[in-house]
Amino acid sequence: MWFNPKHLQDAKYKAGKGHLTGIFGYWWHFKLAIMEFFFLVLICIGSLIHAICPWVLDFKLLTWRINRLRYLKKRIPDDEALKKIHFDD
Repeated sequence: MWFNPKHLQDAKYKAGKGHLTGIFGYWWHFKLAIMEFFFLVLICIGSLIHAICPWVLDFKLLTWRINRLRYLKKRIPDDEALKKIHFDD
């Protein structure tokens, strides 16, 4: 579904933040989402640089994305999509 009017409530419970209400729940979601936005912008820029000059950034982009998924998995432990991701180490 691309539109979910209960997204903030769902996200809070998946993250174990159900106790946050009103502006506090919104602010928690905003901080997480805006940090993800900035991370993805930097990954996009790094990917462009790597596409033009493959020897730059080597496999760091992949490592950074894996680490970011680990971070999100810890922050939102009850998300169904993130539960499908398993790490070997």
